[in-house]
Amino acid sequence: MYLENKMKYIHFLGLLILIYLVIFLKLGSFPMRHWDESMFAVNTYEMIHNGKYFSLYFDGKPDLFNTKPPLTTWIQILSVKVFGYNELALRMPSALAAATSVIIVYRFISKHFSILWAWISALILLTSTGFIHFHTARTADSDSLLCLFVLVSNLYFLKYLMTDEKKYIFLFFIFMSLAFATKMYAALLFIPAYMILLIRYKRFLTFIFNRHFLAGIGLFLVTAIGLILLREMDSPGYFREILLKDAGRVLTVVENHKESTTFYFDNFFKTRFSIWFILLLIGASLAFLIEDKLNRSFLLSLTVLTIIYLTIITFSITKLEWYDMPLYPIISIIAAYPVYYIINTSISNSDPKKWLKYITILIVVFIYPYHMLFDKSQSNRMPTGEKKQEANEQYIFSKINQNSNLNNIKVYYSGYNGSLIFYKYKLAMLNQAIELSNTGEFHLNDRVLVSNDSLINKMNQHYTFSTIDQIENARLVHITKVF
Repeated sequence: MYLENKMKYIHFLGLLILIYLVIFLKLGSFPMRHWDESMFAVNTYEMIHNGKYFSLYFDGKPDLFNTKPPLTTWIQILSVKVFGYNELALRMPSALAAATSVIIVYRFISKHFSILWAWISALILLTSTGFIHFHTARTADSDSLLCLFVLVSNLYFLKYLMTDEKKYIFLFFIFMSLAFATKMYAALLFIPAYMILLIRYKRFLTFIFNRHFLAGIGLFLVTAIGLILLREMDSPGYFREILLKDAGRVLTVVENHKESTTFYFDNFFKTRFSIWFILLLIGASLAFLIEDKLNRSFLLSLTVLTIIYLTIITFSITKLEWYDMPLYPIISIIAAYPVYYIINTSISNSDPKKWLKYITILIVVFIYPYHMLFDKSQSNRMPTGEKKQEANEQYIFSKINQNSNLNNIKVYYSGYNGSLIFYKYKLAMLNQAIELSNTGEFHLNDRVLVSNDSLINKMNQHYTFSTIDQIENARLVHITKVF
């Protein structure tokens, strides 16, 4: 027993090291990104300072662009209290959620099935670009937290199907409520799959007609309705917004995010699950073929969850690449099964060197994918267009890390300014003030940070200026003459 427990700790320590290297290492080493990450960062700062804990604010006004419930922001506030208002603190909840998802997958599969299958599932999840990169495990968005809560609710649902223990129904609803409090309707996309599985296993009536279901659905409704009403009271128009925009994503294009029908399949195959996609198809096929009743039932349930969720997001008109994130823990388990099956049937349990052989095979299979993901997570490479677009933020980030004084500079920008507002707030915490301008109205001796070529051309029409500092496309200029 002592040796067995010791081996469990060694396995767990090894997994934690692998998790740390691709999820947590250098987490705060790149600038705040545009759009959702910076939006949440601004929401968090403003909630801390205005004390309105059930509404989101952006640049001093109610935020009806980010209509998500406030749970992500609450968790980010806790992180900011510990680490300060910076990139690391705001990304830490996403990183912790992703790490916890990997650990839960490992623990669940090792406890109910096989430690070898658990290791392969965890390693596939850790080497999936769609799970670990920008807008996922390593940025301050809501999707990693959503993924965690949906994963746990799915596993409790499956545990109910496996055991018929009613207590899992209430636990299922607890985490569905947390998922709704994170990203609203996205928490509900597995419901059609739940219905199909309940009917298949002839559990529909027993699932509904018991006190655990009533308590769970009550908790969910109180959470959902309460969060919506409290925000509507503070921000009139919020209810209309979530009906027209959020619920309407299924039937209409929101924010020009219209893609082809094969969008998610193309992403799986080309980038987000590329090396494991064929294994996923094989694993889903094995769900109908293998003889082991427990494994077949479990794989089939996971396959149903995957197919239904993927069908819903595929036929929704609005598509974004990270909408598939809640699938990765599930499809990693499915994709892991063919590898597990081959290894398990090839190496006898009585072989005294079986674990040495297991480890050797896992190293051979995963060393290159892990190396590639590690390199990607540490380099934080941005597409050229995005890098140019976010040059001002990169400049400010670099100068803060060099302890440079940016007090009283003006930042000339066009378009979305969420990440610049974040740096305005961050610098205010450092007793430095910057001014954001999209008008181009400056004065003699102003120091102006600008990176956009069209904005520089506009400045040339009204000012004479000299460059006093430059980092790639971002230039800090000194205005020497006003026309």
